[in-house]
Amino acid sequence: MSYCINPKCPVRQNPDDIAACLACGTPLLIQQRYRLVNPLRELDEPSQAEIFAIDDQGKIKVMKVLKNPRLLKLFEREAKTLQQLKHSGIPQVELDGFFTVTIHDNPQILYCLVMQKIEGKNLEQWLEQQGPISEVLAWQWLKQLIEVLEKVHQHELFHRDIKLSNIMLQPQGQLALIDFGTVREVTNTYLAKVGSGREVTGIVSPGYTPLEQVNGKAVPQSDFYALGRSFVYLLTGKHPIDLPEDPQTGTLIWRNTAPQVSSRFADLIDDLMAPFPGQRPLNTQEILQRLTSSSLGRQKRLSLFKSRLQWLIIFNLCLFLLQLVTGLLWLQAQRQQTWGLNRDRPMQLPSQVQ
Repeated sequence: MSYCINPKCPVRQNPDDIAACLACGTPLLIQQRYRLVNPLRELDEPSQAEIFAIDDQGKIKVMKVLKNPRLLKLFEREAKTLQQLKHSGIPQVELDGFFTVTIHDNPQILYCLVMQKIEGKNLEQWLEQQGPISEVLAWQWLKQLIEVLEKVHQHELFHRDIKLSNIMLQPQGQLALIDFGTVREVTNTYLAKVGSGREVTGIVSPGYTPLEQVNGKAVPQSDFYALGRSFVYLLTGKHPIDLPEDPQTGTLIWRNTAPQVSSRFADLIDDLMAPFPGQRPLNTQEILQRLTSSSLGRQKRLSLFKSRLQWLIIFNLCLFLLQLVTGLLWLQAQRQQTWGLNRDRPMQLPSQVQ
């Protein structure tokens, strides 16, 4: 099945073996190479863009088609961002992956973005099936995502919409961050707007978004807040919006619902989602350093445990050998004593036998 790219087409499904839509005549082969094979979002959904799985000469990719031209700047920013960020945890976009399509007899111009299709499930889907994660897995996943964010922040960008539905678990176990439609560049102009209190486009995901971002003053540390909230969800199995907050400090009360988490790791999560940006880690390097320190401490304790276990095994082995040798000596002494008694006993001749 092929789909028509025209959002106003009355019947968008078409057979694979035709060149143009049966309902509106729009060509089904986009840019002479892309064929829309499956919508990844309901086509009648009141969203800003449509998303399709597409066939690019035998390879499956993803195409976003902008429906609202007022969001063109955000769309162009997403395309530019994904073209310059090269990381296995970020969808890749080729240099010719952003283009426009003109529909016949329709003045509307469609803006299209073709990107790598990240295989796997998002973590919200995964959590529904698997349940809360362990601290060990949380540590591994947090490190992966911080390394992805480090790549993003190094380009003076921040994501602004980190949540479980935007984090993909790939088949090989690696995480990927998707949906860069809300990415923002940290420019002097942006900082001037934030500093002067002028309005900046706000992106809000309930339960994940920090107060400064709700007020249109997001900063790179806003990503840390959303990431901390995401891990609370993973560790407790409860959406952050369903957890209580301290009425005085505004901090999330969650530790009692995650007994598997150590105080040290919980402290890091709480620091990530501190109420004010200045209370959160300064950058990704600081977070990685704390994760590394935690890992080294865990490795040191594990090494000490292994060392003690080895000595305990050696001690028990020596004790066993000692008991074995003692037993053999006792058995040998018993045999010698029995042989001595038999030797001292007088031998009876056959004639003496009655």
